[in-house]
Amino acid sequence: MVHSKKSRTKRVAQILAVWLTGVVCLTTLVIGQVNPPVMPAATAGRAATASDTEPAVEGITTDTMGQAIQTITFKKDMTINDALRFLAMKYQKNIVPTSRVEGMVTVTNLYDVSFEEALQAVIGTNKYEIQGNFIRVYTPEEFEQVKADKRRMEYRFFNLYYLTAEEAKKMVTAILSQDGSVATSSPAKTGVPTGDSISSDASGGDNLATTDTIVVRDYPEKLIEVEDLLNTLDVRPQQVLIEATILSATLTEDFEMGFDLNFAAGASITKTTAAGWANGGQAGSPIDIGGFAGTGQTGLKIGVTAGDISMFITALETLTDVTILANPKILAINKQLGQVYIGTKLGYREGDVITDGGATQQGAVKFLDTGTKLSFRPYIGNDGYIRMDIHPKDSTGSLNAQGVPDEISAELLTNIVVRDGETIVIGGMFRDQIDNTRTQVPLLGDIPFIGEAFRKTDDIVKRQEVMVLLTPHIINEPHEVDGHLRAEDVKRKRWGTYERLNWITTARMAENSYARAAEFFSNGDSHSALEELNWALHLRPTYLEAIRLRERIVQYRGSAGDDVIERIMIDAIQKEDTKKWNRF
Repeated sequence: MVHSKKSRTKRVAQILAVWLTGVVCLTTLVIGQVNPPVMPAATAGRAATASDTEPAVEGITTDTMGQAIQTITFKKDMTINDALRFLAMKYQKNIVPTSRVEGMVTVTNLYDVSFEEALQAVIGTNKYEIQGNFIRVYTPEEFEQVKADKRRMEYRFFNLYYLTAEEAKKMVTAILSQDGSVATSSPAKTGVPTGDSISSDASGGDNLATTDTIVVRDYPEKLIEVEDLLNTLDVRPQQVLIEATILSATLTEDFEMGFDLNFAAGASITKTTAAGWANGGQAGSPIDIGGFAGTGQTGLKIGVTAGDISMFITALETLTDVTILANPKILAINKQLGQVYIGTKLGYREGDVITDGGATQQGAVKFLDTGTKLSFRPYIGNDGYIRMDIHPKDSTGSLNAQGVPDEISAELLTNIVVRDGETIVIGGMFRDQIDNTRTQVPLLGDIPFIGEAFRKTDDIVKRQEVMVLLTPHIINEPHEVDGHLRAEDVKRKRWGTYERLNWITTARMAENSYARAAEFFSNGDSHSALEELNWALHLRPTYLEAIRLRERIVQYRGSAGDDVIERIMIDAIQKEDTKKWNRF
């Protein structure tokens, strides 16, 4: 009996030893799987730090969703649901598969993957979607059904700042689902009146005064695509600054030479009567030669006169040199028409019209535009080049004796490609016109030497040159136009104009007082500056620059007390009348 008890005790001890050995072995096996670089996932995996990656997964927004996985190994024949439970427990994610998600994990080892990549590898051909704090896993069929559920549809509105609503609608429609829809705000009025007075509907009435807007209704993932698309398209357009130089030069040389013979004091032989012959030829002359030199013109005249006979040699050379240089500049947005015109509109009437009743009706008044005009439309490329439709024109005009307008113009119309910032010649014309006219008495004019007295020579040489230069600049930011420099040029011209005024004029005296006030203030003499400013404002009460400077000085002197400032101003006012006459 005692022996039996000892045997049972020994057997229990052996069983416990076997179990203990098995537990130790399993523990050793687990520890060995955790510590090495490769971590088996018999029931678990090991997280480690690694660089995050962000795969694009159908139906969700790309997100790291937390930790990254360095390496993970799954057990052979592990089910998808078991692997998802492991990922959920290990990374504290709410992963909810549907009841139809089943199957085995088709991968064993994953290396250097993110959580999303590991999740996609586990579910295989199945799909997942993030809904708030939940990651829901579906079969492909279930996923399509979920996506087609119209109860998921939402709407969003998008404000547009550079893209019109109609253009945005065209772009967005291409990526919407079959059930999606888009609505647009009413289009804004475009263009401005040119050449017309203000009309009754020019104020716009109750037109939409906010930015263009579109409202899109679709599934959430499609709305995200729409937002990305509009963020790419609705951007500030580039601009092009065009500087054109139009040179038109005309040189005319007119040379005239001939003899002027005159007999009987140049009396006309037409309508001669017998009474005229009886009176000594007062009413006519048997010989009358007007000459060939055009004596009505100015020029050099050399000759002799004997009684009623005169002979002159006349020579005249006329040089006319006309040069017109136009330099228009204009800024326009990409693909938009830009135009600038500086010139004179010549008014004229069309021909009179006879009405059915026989009355005469004057023709309509029309205008001929003369001067400098530049029209262009730019198309900016992505390589620093600009394609342009451009039409520069420079013209002069006048009305002839019949009231019909005559125009002399230099213009061209072309489509070109220009590099940003480079100057090119887009048009040039050089034309020489030579006219040689000889008027003579038949036979006599052909006699050598002697024939010069019986002929006239008139040579006209006309040279015309037209050159059109173009320099485009792509403007990414408004300050690149250097508007402040142009404003400074305007100030320089303004001051130059005032400098040409007589010193005794009110405008000139006010400007001089303002300049002295600015100099006094810069030197720290605010008292004298206030006196000068007060005199300038006495002469020109609306002198804005002087008012601003006076306010600045008063603020600057404010620390001295209001009573001091008031005294300075009163003293200056009292001296105005006295100084008015002393300044002359």
